[in-house]
Amino acid sequence: MSNGLPVIYAVDDKETNLRLLRAYLQGEPYSVVTFTNAKEALETIEAAPPDLVLLDLMMPVIDGFAALEVLRESAPQVPVLVVTATDDRDARLRGLAAGARDFLTKPLDRSELLIRVRNLVALKQSTDALEQAMSDLRLANRDLQSFAGTLAHDLQQPITTINSFAQVMQSQAGGLTPASAGHLAKIIAACDAARGMIKALLEFARLGQAQVRKEDVDLNHVLADAREIVTNGGDSPAVEWKIGTLPVVQGDPSLLKLAFVNLLSNAVKYSRKQATPQVSVTAILLAHNGHAIQVHDNGVGFDMAHAGKLFNPFERLHTVSEFEGTGMGLANVRRIMEKHGGTVKAESQVGHGATFTLVLR
Repeated sequence: MSNGLPVIYAVDDKETNLRLLRAYLQGEPYSVVTFTNAKEALETIEAAPPDLVLLDLMMPVIDGFAALEVLRESAPQVPVLVVTATDDRDARLRGLAAGARDFLTKPLDRSELLIRVRNLVALKQSTDALEQAMSDLRLANRDLQSFAGTLAHDLQQPITTINSFAQVMQSQAGGLTPASAGHLAKIIAACDAARGMIKALLEFARLGQAQVRKEDVDLNHVLADAREIVTNGGDSPAVEWKIGTLPVVQGDPSLLKLAFVNLLSNAVKYSRKQATPQVSVTAILLAHNGHAIQVHDNGVGFDMAHAGKLFNPFERLHTVSEFEGTGMGLANVRRIMEKHGGTVKAESQVGHGATFTLVLR
């Protein structure tokens, strides 16, 4: 913007054409800057991108096609309206393919020019506003995650102190009434639960700030590592595992392993009350080379009416007395999938297990 007005650069090697454009745009709420030299125009655009470029195709040294190629690399956010004397269909298609947003043929109709200019300027301003809002949102989200991490870290010390003094008093339980001893036990248990939640919150904040370094990842190896962590170094005879062949995908191996650890832990936890707990992991090839990885168990399941809550931080569909946990595992899985450009969804029926599907593209 120049003095609050949208800026339009007009590029044409003929001054008469530029005078006509200035005359057509006179009185409109734009700041118009003209160039007869395409090289100078490109340098200026790179240093100070305008809201719109009006570009002639037939120019010496650097023609409009070459200029479009440069602009597509150096200023892809700037819309270009090609204004040219050529009415050749191939030239029009070539210009649009090179990045032009619209095309006008000389001699110009002023009303048509103004309509197209207004539309493209409005589109550019809307895009800029959206990008600014997204930038502000990313900054706010980063600050929130940083605050959550700092708060969680700072809370550890007072909780540890409370827990330590409570344990000292518990060791002197001989001088306490049964009711007081019971109160101390509850304090210690609450401290342990709070520390678990703080640890989960720190992990959630860390995942939000983590940079995904994508590489070829064999999910068979990732699953094997995750399964070993969940079963503490060896298969538990209580769980019947059914493992299919998984694909190689693009992703961050450490983050994907964490996602599988959370999903397998959930599957084992919520199926352990079955006579024979069963957990299966299979893969489905999707269109466009995408993959769906499904983790299914035969556990207690859940009511699909509450499925939307599953992936929220600290959200639980079962009480701690039924199943231990902080309610952060699935929130972490969703965050990991989002960072990979993928998704996670859950399907279940009460008493008939649950299926969690990771989609990676």
